[in-house]
Amino acid sequence: MVNRMLVEKLSENEYCIDIFSLEECQQLAVAIAKQSIVPGCIALVGTLGAGKTQFTRFFAMEIGANPEEVSSPTFVLLHQYQTTPPLCHVDAYRIGDEDEFLEIGIEEVLENDCVTIIEWADRFPDLLPRDHLVLHFSQVESGPHQRRIHAISTGPYSQAWLTRSLDRLPSTTRSQDMS
Repeated sequence: MVNRMLVEKLSENEYCIDIFSLEECQQLAVAIAKQSIVPGCIALVGTLGAGKTQFTRFFAMEIGANPEEVSSPTFVLLHQYQTTPPLCHVDAYRIGDEDEFLEIGIEEVLENDCVTIIEWADRFPDLLPRDHLVLHFSQVESGPHQRRIHAISTGPYSQAWLTRSLDRLPSTTRSQDMS
């Protein structure tokens, strides 16, 4: 399969990434996983079916999780995986309010030496760490696996994480604006 992923730098801390296949979603997840910072937080945003859980599955596989064990934690709310580095996968979709999010121990999770991936993170932006990576997934009607991902770093650590990760992608995927 031909790699058609496109990465465009929009600003110092924001990129637009167009992916056209599950393989390209996996390439992106692997690149970000290989550059993980601990503690680190990835806030995933997007509608149902936009690719948040699939991205998490690819990320978790790269750091040592069994892909069959990685699923959306919608009913459990929090899954922890004994990977390197450790991974906490949180789904905020069914969480009613900030108090409930605090009750499941989100502050402690975010302070642990792990990577925390939070699906539906836009529901509770005030509880996210100041410096985190945001991946906003949008479905594109032209293909079943095509997605547009806006990647935003919110501080110096996440900016370095994002830049190092995108530098790991095949050079054919990079827009001329990234240099």
